Amino acid sequence: MSALQPLTSAALEAVAAGAVERARRAGAEHAEAVVESGRAFTVRVSGGAIESLKQSVTHGLGLRVLKRGALGFVSTTDLRAEALDDLARHAVALARFSTPDEANALPTPAEAADDEPGDLGLTDPAVLALPAERKIEMALTLERAALGVDPRIRRTEGALVSTHDGQEALANSHGLLRSAGGTAVRVYVLPLADDRDGKQQTGWYGMVKRRLDEIADLEAIAREAARRALARIGARRVPTARVPVVMHPDIAGAWIAELHDAFSGESHIKQTTWLTGKLGESIASPLVTLVDDGRLPGGTGTAPWDGEGVPTRRNVLIERGRFATILYDTYHARRAGTRSTGSAVRSYSSTPGIGHHNLYVEAGGESPAAILERVERGFYMDDQGSYGFNAVTGDYSFQAQGFWIESGEKRFPVEGVTVAANSLEMLKNVTAVGSDLKFDGSVAAPTLLIAEMTVSGS
Repeated sequence: MSALQPLTSAALEAVAAGAVERARRAGAEHAEAVVESGRAFTVRVSGGAIESLKQSVTHGLGLRVLKRGALGFVSTTDLRAEALDDLARHAVALARFSTPDEANALPTPAEAADDEPGDLGLTDPAVLALPAERKIEMALTLERAALGVDPRIRRTEGALVSTHDGQEALANSHGLLRSAGGTAVRVYVLPLADDRDGKQQTGWYGMVKRRLDEIADLEAIAREAARRALARIGARRVPTARVPVVMHPDIAGAWIAELHDAFSGESHIKQTTWLTGKLGESIASPLVTLVDDGRLPGGTGTAPWDGEGVPTRRNVLIERGRFATILYDTYHARRAGTRSTGSAVRSYSSTPGIGHHNLYVEAGGESPAAILERVERGFYMDDQGSYGFNAVTGDYSFQAQGFWIESGEKRFPVEGVTVAANSLEMLKNVTAVGSDLKFDGSVAAPTLLIAEMTVSGS
């Protein structure tokens, strides 16, 4: 096995199937192996020079075994045959000392029926072929372009370019054997704009894509990051008020990422979510449709199978305001008396949990400009800081930056405020959904208008 290149799908499948067989010989009633092999490159530049450069190839295997309903789990980065023999024995020994749980089970072929997803656009040969020298030059170009936008931008907090490619395989003792791979490219730059009294304002812009040709023009990325920094010059506080809040897509996306746990089957079984008991009820404005799509072509969260080999799918969590779907992995689905929604996520070093793939709010029909024109007096939120989100109550409270709105226009930049409300109220008070949905990562949302939130300032 090469230490310099990721392993092939065929090699990973052989390792996974072999690990399952070893576990069965060691006494496991059922076993599942997940094997990953990936290559990563990251370069960060600052001040026109390389600040850090990391390059790695990693291999790893996770082995989950069941014996009389009890679970044992172990992981390793050593894929030699003798190491896997020891690993299998250790996993079975752990299971013998674990507490049995009748919900512990691995997906059967019927539960993980193969629906042949076709080409999902997960691998880009251009990413595989991109030389290190070009990645370094891309990062330098990002920083150089940001510095050239305006004399008030004299330095940055760095520019980054990273790539990843890899393969993974899964095998279990029910005869399931799956493999998949993919590539990813990430870029961003953080320019600083000079403000009054020696203060500096930070801008940021970047994206993650599967394909190299989906990365926007580097100079355009730099200009947008610089524009965000420059727009904050002269920011000030505003008096505390209850006003409409327009959420920039970045902020709306960050909010729905926080919401995800409320749709987790684990949270509903434990009754630790603010949506407990509300399945089928109206929980949001009819303008809101929230989707988690594991089959979105080319999505950075797309995969043909979930972390247990169950086919992914398009799950509609909120359908025109109605709470439509709870997400499950196999374990929590069995506890709830239902089936997995293809929502198991994991790495080789962890057991499965419930997660998302490509999570987004469907686009509406209004332009961001038209939404802004609706607001006579309010706040446009385009950045957030500390405080946070309470997953049990749904309470939302973040330090925020943005712009004060008067008569449908951004009048001046704002900082030093906190924006707060409860998420259930926010969902019900969505009064406009923008047409500007785009994916710069695995979570996305268009511009959203929330009818009223508390903006706490001076």
